[in-house]
Amino acid sequence: MTSAGADAEILSREELDALLAEMPGLLAERSAQSAGTGSRESDLELERANEAFGSEYARTLSNRHERVIQFVLIGQRAIESAELAELMLPTDVAGAFQIMPKALPGALLLSRPFFFEMLCTLFGAGANLKPVRPPTRDYTRIERRFYTRIVKEMLSKLEEQWQTLAPVSLVWTGLLGRTAIGEAESRPVMLATYDVKGFGDTCRVRLAVPAEALRRAGAVVPKVAKPLASGGVSVLDVPIRLRAQVGTAELSLAEVGRLQVGQSIALEVPSDGMLTVRIGDREKFRGVAGTRGPKRAVQLQERIEGLE
Repeated sequence: MTSAGADAEILSREELDALLAEMPGLLAERSAQSAGTGSRESDLELERANEAFGSEYARTLSNRHERVIQFVLIGQRAIESAELAELMLPTDVAGAFQIMPKALPGALLLSRPFFFEMLCTLFGAGANLKPVRPPTRDYTRIERRFYTRIVKEMLSKLEEQWQTLAPVSLVWTGLLGRTAIGEAESRPVMLATYDVKGFGDTCRVRLAVPAEALRRAGAVVPKVAKPLASGGVSVLDVPIRLRAQVGTAELSLAEVGRLQVGQSIALEVPSDGMLTVRIGDREKFRGVAGTRGPKRAVQLQERIEGLE
């Protein structure tokens, strides 16, 4: 890397030791994820498609309700489908569908805060409406109709993103209650959890889908890595993604609509120009931008402490 006229090592020995200390936990987490579906690569592809769905649906909601709404995937993990019932109130329902052509079942669970916020906005409530605690009673017939309408719209957006993984179509099958989901034949599924921001309070939406439903025919299933105790895997061979973030900015829809070529946007970044370097989802270092040969690079300047 070339910065301030001098070459610099990307990681010092102390920094490498700190990364290696975190490897057992990382390997255990990845092994658990792989054991749930048998294909870590397929799970990662599904996660990317689910993230893309969140971005597209957030854009749809933001344009419709004329406010900034975020639909962010905050986690994806392997569970048994019956465990979805444990996340539901006794009076909750989930939208059930089948993923064709394999006819495997999936489910979309809207939290009550999210559903009733959507219901209020669909009936024309303003952005500054004082929040009201969602009722815990059974959904009425009309509310079930709107629940169905919302889930079907989300499924159409999901189908667009999932078709980048496999030629699938989503077929609506109805609303299922907590008891029906808990007593149905259990199977391994990937549970994606979304945070929805932009309404009154932060809301949740959960998506449960069998990963094999989107696995391409003839795809090679990678073997699960052996544990460290076996001596067959070196932690030095484990790939880690580092991400250097220049900065972020938050704009209203009106401000985004007025953006023009040549315009500068102020970023939320320290005035000293330092970049934040993330390992996974954790901030680990601060550094400065530079070059290393024909590529852009970042020179690490200091470790961020106290964020464990």
